[in-house]
Amino acid sequence: MALTPFIPQDRAPEHLERDVVEIMKLDAALHNKIPEPLRRPMVNLLQQVNSFYSNKIEGNPTLPADVLRAQEVPTGEKAGEDLLEIKRHIEAQRRLSNDPIDEVEICTRDSIARLHREFYVGMPEEHMWITVNQETGEKVKLVPGEFRTRGVKVGQHIPPTAENMRAYLNAFERAYRLDWLHSPTNKLLAAAGAHHRLMWIHPFMDGNGRTGRLFTDQYLRAAGLGGYGLWTISRGFGRDVDAYYAALKAADQIRGSDPNDRGELSERGLLTFTEYFIGTALDQVRYFSSLLEPQSLSQRIEFYFEMRSRGAFPSAHKEGLPILRIEAKTAYLELLTKGPMQRGELQAELKMTDHGIRALLLQMANEGLINLDGRKPVSLNLSRHSIEFLFPALF
Repeated sequence: MALTPFIPQDRAPEHLERDVVEIMKLDAALHNKIPEPLRRPMVNLLQQVNSFYSNKIEGNPTLPADVLRAQEVPTGEKAGEDLLEIKRHIEAQRRLSNDPIDEVEICTRDSIARLHREFYVGMPEEHMWITVNQETGEKVKLVPGEFRTRGVKVGQHIPPTAENMRAYLNAFERAYRLDWLHSPTNKLLAAAGAHHRLMWIHPFMDGNGRTGRLFTDQYLRAAGLGGYGLWTISRGFGRDVDAYYAALKAADQIRGSDPNDRGELSERGLLTFTEYFIGTALDQVRYFSSLLEPQSLSQRIEFYFEMRSRGAFPSAHKEGLPILRIEAKTAYLELLTKGPMQRGELQAELKMTDHGIRALLLQMANEGLINLDGRKPVSLNLSRHSIEFLFPALF
């Protein structure tokens, strides 16, 4: 691959190095300070957020409220293609998050093909046909995980031919193997380069953008960002789609007269994209660090339940939610700080009758505020009705 793979630490501007160091520090702090009972619900929520923004970049118009309901759509129920894209994207992230990431295998052809397959699991047959020629209307059937076998044009960008693509993918694997990158700073700089280069190669007939962002999510986790999943870079890409595409386009530029250019693409363009990528990551980790700051989060939780106890809190659709007893606040904060608890423990803590605790927990479970499953301990959850207030400006 005659492409500069990434801007290494020894050639990166000082401000870029400083930003990378700050990302690592904030990520580590976020990883350490998040209350353990909130970690899994928050990761689940961020997978929905990630899906909303990654699909928004591709023109999916699904609204945040519908994204939060996507997992409630039964598997066999007929749904529109846009909602199905969201649903399968969320489910793909959940399957991938349960698997350990091999820092050697992550950049291989097999691993990249698997990401593509995961995205299409459960997609109905009728949605697998894609138009490859707008003038003639020619369509081909997409095979998940299969690399393209014909040339394509993406806007003004003409990716490598199908015949040359194997060589580029082999070089991609060698260039970004994490076990060969010993500097934590270089790993993050390589994540930026890998994101653009995989999009530039455009290995599949369709689904390259979402597959590329799934790859970057996996790569950042494997690069040692323990808090990744409690923040997401796709949110930053999706909040200004034009800026994202402009940065990608800058790195698409062919080699110019700059003596620093060492491959067929402009190294200056790669630096532009790297600065955009790192700046976006830093903005997102700062936002989520502020959002999940324990004291301010607790204050928002308390205020939410105070308002609910007065019947003064509307839902996302501006319909009044039912009154929720003030004891729900204590129950929620106990589960947040102590983790899953038996019903009897909560009942003793709240000093409620058997009937009262059953009714309270049932209402909280029906609203999605807690998980109530038989004899298992009661555990914390994030209700789609509370997300808009507890996590402002998330969408």
